[in-house]
Amino acid sequence: MAKRALVTGSSSGIGFAYSKYLMNEGWKLDLVSKNKDKSQKSELILNYQNAEFHNVDLSKKESIADIVANFKTPDLIIANAGIAINGAIGQLNEREKNDAYYLMCGGVIDLIEGFVPKMIDKGSGRIVIISSIGAITAMPKSSIYSSIKSGVYAYGKSISAELKHKGITVTVSLPGYVRTEAHKRAGLDHLESKIPKWMWVTPETVVKETEKASRGGKTEIIPGIVYRITKPFLKFQSAINIWQSMTKRNQ
Repeated sequence: MAKRALVTGSSSGIGFAYSKYLMNEGWKLDLVSKNKDKSQKSELILNYQNAEFHNVDLSKKESIADIVANFKTPDLIIANAGIAINGAIGQLNEREKNDAYYLMCGGVIDLIEGFVPKMIDKGSGRIVIISSIGAITAMPKSSIYSSIKSGVYAYGKSISAELKHKGITVTVSLPGYVRTEAHKRAGLDHLESKIPKWMWVTPETVVKETEKASRGGKTEIIPGIVYRITKPFLKFQSAINIWQSMTKRNQ
């Protein structure tokens, strides 16, 4: 019997790449995306009879509650849905902050907390949380995003230790710059020309390396060899200064 996976943010970027990967592995899929047009486009591209497509706003608590109450218990959760947000301290309004926090942290926790007891009853399951390299390094003018990703990173690491003897693995993925539309949607399209090509990874690379880590029972993975090499240096002020210089918008 084919196993079932739940993928959030499934219509583009890492989520779509993950959906395609799992389709090729023969999984049954529950694919969740907010954007109806993108969801319909991904449905046409995938053309996969074992996929169900759901248009849901995951920044709302009632959406998560509905999924937990009505979806079949997955064997694999890919908590990927997210947005790129940036702004100097004090620039983001209350709604922007609250929606982002729930979408990428609180909602992820509620989704996992809702399904884990059922996964424990089954005695097996995998959970993958897509965080960010920003969870472990300073991100000036992206402090809200960084704090959100830090929160879900800490949660994932903690439940990984808690669930490892219950047949459930939890892997947190910490990608750096990934070639998706997220930066453009956030008004950060200048990064495509500012960030060196060697610092970008593809969604497919993120999925391949994250799945390998998850299947191997690893708690965390940093996709892309360049980021794994530079991880020890990310805490230094010199690295932060270089990052600020590279990502600064031209006047």
